[in-house]
Amino acid sequence: MENETDPKVKSLAKAMRILECFSVREPELGVTELAERMGVTKSNVHNILSTFQQLGYLTKMPNGKYALGLKMLEYAFIINQHLGYPKAVYDILYDTAALTDEIVYFGLPYGTEVLYLYVAHPKARMNDFPYREILGERAPLCATGIGRAILAHLPEGEWRARLPEQFVRYTPNTMTDPEEILEELARTRRRGYAIDNMERESGLRCVGVPVYNAAGQLVAGISTSGPAHVMTDAKLIECANILHSAALKMRERIYH
Repeated sequence: MENETDPKVKSLAKAMRILECFSVREPELGVTELAERMGVTKSNVHNILSTFQQLGYLTKMPNGKYALGLKMLEYAFIINQHLGYPKAVYDILYDTAALTDEIVYFGLPYGTEVLYLYVAHPKARMNDFPYREILGERAPLCATGIGRAILAHLPEGEWRARLPEQFVRYTPNTMTDPEEILEELARTRRRGYAIDNMERESGLRCVGVPVYNAAGQLVAGISTSGPAHVMTDAKLIECANILHSAALKMRERIYH
């Protein structure tokens, strides 16, 4: 009997999984490494890559490797506009960055990860930061301030299912014990905000809160992060209050 979770068109699923191999950390990949990763022949991978290239979904680099093409960016723009978040949150994010005087992030739950959509920098300190867009970047829900804020406010019965199969220790402070993570999620829910104590990046502390839509459904999270010597316990609490105010304003604008 066919498993309902099995793809109906296996050749299409194989082709799409090749696209899924590209990431921020690996933006360029070659035929050989993709074939080894997928467990298929190089000729098979080459045919798929060539087809994607012809359609604009991939581009071939001067070094012979492939990268995602501009067609993908076009679809990302369409999805972003359809979600309606730009008009709902952009100005609030920048106001929040000014109030916290630190970088502010906005992201959505995506399986066991948080999918980052936007970042806002304090205008007065734009030259102090290495500005970069983070649209499409992902990180484990359980290892980030924004992700933990989302996860802690999902139904408790979903917590274990939202933990990754394998835990990565990003820094000496990263929690990798599932039971310890569950305890931290419970503490996060009680106090209403999450803390990333240099767990994702050394020297950076972060605080995050959940974002709900007008119907009271959890849809996203926002966070702010900064150097550990700046993000003292008092500063974290101050930022958490600012983020909660921002989340309430977003709630009035987000309808789905």
